[in-house]
Amino acid sequence: MKRISLLVLWGFCSMALSNVSFHGYLVQPPNCTISNAQTIEITFQDVFVDDINGSNYEQTVPYSITCDTAVRDPSMEMTLSWSGTQSDFDDAAVSSNITGLGIQLKQAGQRFRINTPLVVNETDLPVLTAVPVKKSGDDLPEADFEAWATLQVDYQ
Repeated sequence: MKRISLLVLWGFCSMALSNVSFHGYLVQPPNCTISNAQTIEITFQDVFVDDINGSNYEQTVPYSITCDTAVRDPSMEMTLSWSGTQSDFDDAAVSSNITGLGIQLKQAGQRFRINTPLVVNETDLPVLTAVPVKKSGDDLPEADFEAWATLQVDYQ
């Protein structure tokens, strides 16, 4: 009985040690600017209330992205997103100053949801379009309208 106990204790006392070394290089993402830090203006001109359907009056969003080329890491991914006060009827549209009217952003013809990152390539940016949308069943007044949003580019 004594022999078995000693063998069991000896097995529990055996261990191996190994050192682990961690190293790397900290990198700052490049500074990027959208449209030379200028406000991007989209003027819809006269929009007929009865013609607002999410495709009429669609316009291209003229934007560019310029990044500092001194720091580049090919493993980093560039994303584009947009933010603003989301309309209460469309998660891809910002509210305007007119209740029931929003401005929807699209990418490749598909709704580009607010606060949703889109992977982009600085040398081949996706075409973004903006289009007026209205809440179903709402009667919109004849009035000037405006809406605000922010485009944001990030490296991850």
